[in-house]
Amino acid sequence: MEFRRAVIQDASDLLVWRNDPDTIANSLTGKAVAEADHFAWIARVLASPDFILLMAEQAGEKLGMVRFDREEDGEWEVSINLNPAARGRGLAADLLAGSIAAAFPAGARPPLVAWVKQSNPASLRIFERCGFIHEGDEDGVETFRLAPSCGDGGRMP
Repeated sequence: MEFRRAVIQDASDLLVWRNDPDTIANSLTGKAVAEADHFAWIARVLASPDFILLMAEQAGEKLGMVRFDREEDGEWEVSINLNPAARGRGLAADLLAGSIAAAFPAGARPPLVAWVKQSNPASLRIFERCGFIHEGDEDGVETFRLAPSCGDGGRMP
């Protein structure tokens, strides 16, 4: 699996993945994204140092993306989305772990946080397998954290 920064040419694929019915059902908003809003958002994300948007590929196939959003408190929110065609192949934990390693070189990883719906057991397992610690839940959403002191987690390359 290879990781690279997303580019504007990835925007159409990312929109299709984001508006996939399974993604919508598991997103915190529970809503599709309009094309114009998506393209404005991705332009902003690609231009900002407060976002890292990585694409994972293997043998020329786009497998998914992981996004890191810097929070005001210094933590980075983690979000993952697989290409619907790549789901069910057991790739998500390696995609997440590899993206973390690619985004934050050894010794430079800030605290990471993720919010996952309780109704999304696959994502809950993925974050746990990558060394994220469950810290609680509120209104059907689980909070997970990976602190800098957690080493590289169980699945880090």
